[in-house]
Amino acid sequence: MGSRGSGWGRSAMVIGLLLMLSGCTSLTRLYFHPQQVWIRTPAELGLAYEDVALTAADGTSLHAWWIPAQEDNNEDNTAAKAESVSSSVTPLPVVLYLHGNAENISSHLLSVSWLPPQGIGLLALDYRGFGASQGQPLLPDVLMDIQAAAEWLQQRFPDRPLVVLGQSIGAGLAVPFVALQAERYGIDALVLEAPPAHYAEVARDMFSRSWIGWVLIPATWLLPSDWDPDNYAAAVSVPVLVIHSPDDQVIRVEQGKTLYSDVSGPACWINATGPHIAGFSSAAVRQQTLAFISGLSCAALSR
Repeated sequence: MGSRGSGWGRSAMVIGLLLMLSGCTSLTRLYFHPQQVWIRTPAELGLAYEDVALTAADGTSLHAWWIPAQEDNNEDNTAAKAESVSSSVTPLPVVLYLHGNAENISSHLLSVSWLPPQGIGLLALDYRGFGASQGQPLLPDVLMDIQAAAEWLQQRFPDRPLVVLGQSIGAGLAVPFVALQAERYGIDALVLEAPPAHYAEVARDMFSRSWIGWVLIPATWLLPSDWDPDNYAAAVSVPVLVIHSPDDQVIRVEQGKTLYSDVSGPACWINATGPHIAGFSSAAVRQQTLAFISGLSCAALSR
């Protein structure tokens, strides 16, 4: 569930094969496909940034990029417009960005690089095992990584609203984290692009697209569901924006609709276009998302 659809497809096939061979029911590391090599840095996109060293609760060393608001780079002054949308929010929020399951923050950066020029500071986290972060990516251990990032933002910007933005499996991780930790870290809103509701259902959908996959479908019933996002949706009480494309062939739009209908807080929906996690390639989607983040409210989308 990353920048490339094949990442989830390969992992699903491996999960199925290993489940059949070993009977293992805790293969969550196979949801993740980390890469240590960086594709690009924010500087290559003209963005000032800071390397951030974090430590998870279990002692794992983590890496993130802090990219501050860079309003001077904003040619159309959208940040000022966004702030006028919600004059009650001063200053604008900071965003904790959770990327998809493949590669690292350097390859996912383009998805959110438009936010700092619009006045939104951004902390892009690499989960354990990704980029310069140490350790092995496992559920629920990666939730400790998100906790370390949220704590860093809380300590550095105690008076700024906090929005969590997740894409693909990052959106899946964001749901239980916000459900369990929103009050502790002062999380004010949640943005989800192409979120999975049930990991095993995503695997079954991928398997059903080939005759070999049909043989492996029974193995998906052995996949653990403890951290399925939909199990935590009802406990999410902050405003939620869900973005999903009907054309998504990696995580079907029905998954996003399930989460959208099950969250307990105010929820709004944007129909994106194009392939998996390509929503922010649309200027209209960016504008609506910026309005939501700035206003911390679904009502901001209609203003």
